[in-house]
Amino acid sequence: MKLTRSQVKSVQRRARVRADGAIGSRTRAALKRYQAKKRLVRTGRPNLQTLKAMKLAFAKKVEQQLVARQRTAAPLAGAVPGFVFPIQGSWSFGGSATAFGDRGGAHEGVDLLSACGTPVVAASSGTVKANADQSAAGNYLVLTDTPSGEDQAYMHLQSASPLRPGTRVEAGSPIGAVGDTGNATACLLHFELWGAPGWQDGKPRDPSGDLESWGGTPTPAAR
Repeated sequence: MKLTRSQVKSVQRRARVRADGAIGSRTRAALKRYQAKKRLVRTGRPNLQTLKAMKLAFAKKVEQQLVARQRTAAPLAGAVPGFVFPIQGSWSFGGSATAFGDRGGAHEGVDLLSACGTPVVAASSGTVKANADQSAAGNYLVLTDTPSGEDQAYMHLQSASPLRPGTRVEAGSPIGAVGDTGNATACLLHFELWGAPGWQDGKPRDPSGDLESWGGTPTPAAR
């Protein structure tokens, strides 16, 4: 996501740093302080979540441009047959406390930042096991009967998925969109993998390696 010099100056004024229109070390440090104060992921970059928190007039336009570009992008297929990357657009990893096992082991998946509204698809074939909302997870969907035998959980979706429990999907089938529902402090997809006997009853594991093999390459535009 590239901002104009004028837009960068607006960001700098909100972050209380000299407005010179360039993202240097002082601006990145100021942005991290601002993001920490607002309980956002501390990237040190003027990402979409930060622009929205600053209530800048151009934030909505930037979001619309990102989503429009991402919806026309080619599917992000990986090297593993039968699997695709679940976010079909620009994305980046979250900062501190967003990786698997963070928060004293309470974080049972990984957070993938992307613009709200970015399409989310099934990473593989499977059957919808659960489709609900919860105060922490927000709108979420769980797939079972996947090729690996593990359950896949997709959380903080923008709105409730239209897929009913029992529905069969294929890799790349639309299941929803990136959102910030539940306790999310930014637009993101929280993704989990659970071994037998499955979600909540089994044991979660770090899905980072799988996501990478499914075409998960972070893109600067989402940072």
